[in-house]
Amino acid sequence: MTIEFIEKYLENKLRENEEYIVCTFYDLRVKHNLSDDDVDKFLEWSRNKLQNMGYKVFFTGAKFVYQNANRTVQDNELMIAIKE
Repeated sequence: MTIEFIEKYLENKLRENEEYIVCTFYDLRVKHNLSDDDVDKFLEWSRNKLQNMGYKVFFTGAKFVYQNANRTVQDNELMIAIKE
């Protein structure tokens, strides 16, 4: 896994919805075949990049409020980023 992969992945996610980004277990581990270590690096680098871009970042199990609703990052969701 490279920084180029992260950049391209996040660019695609931003094109889908720049207000609410969801990275799932299936997408990273199964579809892109990343190892556990690669997923950890991906999440760390993505968190830093997204926070620098003005996003709040939440990981599995975290509780947050979005569109006036209490939400929780589900077990199959590794990361959710919301534009501030």
